[in-house]
Amino acid sequence: MKLTYKQTEKKPENSFLARQDRMPCIEQDWHFHKELELIYFIKSTGTRYVGNSIGNFGPGELYLIGSNVPHLFRNDREYYADKLESEAVDLVVVKFDPDFLGTGFKDLTEAKKLLALFQVANKGIKFSKAAAYLVHNHILGLVGNQGLSSIVGLLNILDILSISENYTTLCLEAISNTFSQNEKDRMARIISYLNENFENKIELDEVAAIACMTPNAFCRYFKKRTHKSFTQYLNEIRLRHACKLLIEGEMQVATICFQSGFNTLTNFNRQFKALMKITPSEYMEKYNQREEVV
Repeated sequence: MKLTYKQTEKKPENSFLARQDRMPCIEQDWHFHKELELIYFIKSTGTRYVGNSIGNFGPGELYLIGSNVPHLFRNDREYYADKLESEAVDLVVVKFDPDFLGTGFKDLTEAKKLLALFQVANKGIKFSKAAAYLVHNHILGLVGNQGLSSIVGLLNILDILSISENYTTLCLEAISNTFSQNEKDRMARIISYLNENFENKIELDEVAAIACMTPNAFCRYFKKRTHKSFTQYLNEIRLRHACKLLIEGEMQVATICFQSGFNTLTNFNRQFKALMKITPSEYMEKYNQREEVV
């Protein structure tokens, strides 16, 4: 997996891209692009990597990713099985250049909140499901729309989102993609290896070798690039996988602990509570109660 720059393939007659994808699974590399990206998941689950943040994603969730912010949305492993339904994933993607209405548009007084939204998007934004609900029909309406009405539709969505306070930022600070190509490839190799092997015991020497560094140099490098220690980052990948298994409710907590890469239940419980602020059992119970209410 390499960090790649993606050129957006919009039609010549359109100033931005809006499409709905129905497919068996998301096939993406860790990538970035100049355009901001709205991603609305109608049907899909998996793990998201945005900048230096890691989390889960699911149906009804809406994200805004800033210009040149590295990101990857990857489905759960069962999506990549041979016999998966052809439309297991249903999502809408909207990509637009920050200056798609001209460089002077953002200088307008009326566009101040929109400009602020674009700046916050450099940290990655996850909107609440209530905010996503407000723009649900508008986003679907963009797909296949043509002419001036499509621009009006996008502006309407951005206007609603720019005045919404129902969102969380995914990273603590703005992410700028200023890595050299060698650094991009190195970080991509590291993230790919962790994503594919987190369930197993991973030694620091193994990952340092992938990065072509000594363990001490690798630890300094990784902390500088992600603002997290290697152990912290790896534990977050494991814990997000554990959250998925807890939500599914098909395994005991002890089984989930070992299937997520932890070697003791005590350590798993401690790490889980540090990140999620509740125990694994409380998380499972809280989620089940929410499902019953719904």
